[in-house]
Amino acid sequence: VAAVLLYMWFSGYLTATTSKVGSISTPEQFQVVAANLSANNGLRAYVQNTGSVTINITGIYVLNATTGNVICRLTISSPSNGYATIYPGSTVEIITSSSSCVSPGKAYELLFVTSSGTRYSTFVTASS
Repeated sequence: VAAVLLYMWFSGYLTATTSKVGSISTPEQFQVVAANLSANNGLRAYVQNTGSVTINITGIYVLNATTGNVICRLTISSPSNGYATIYPGSTVEIITSSSSCVSPGKAYELLFVTSSGTRYSTFVTASS
């Protein structure tokens, strides 16, 4: 057995196999701490990275709270134009422009999506 392991180590098989274990990606973890959706002022949300890897929020969608159908996509205007980078342990305020696809007093589901495809949803009632 020792001779086989020694051969595998010399041939690079064990090195290649053990290095792959370290490259398994850590899952993204985040939560929406607070969100205010307004027909006139857009979305103001506070998103916290609760994981150990940096995340990039690249999409925010407004969904029908009952059916889950997509109504519109919101464009992130702050902190960066089009996306929000959040470092581990940090909370970032995300702002979008006004949203003509929402009506005051109506409930919506907000879907936050990262560049890696991780999703988080929360429910809000739109204000004017």
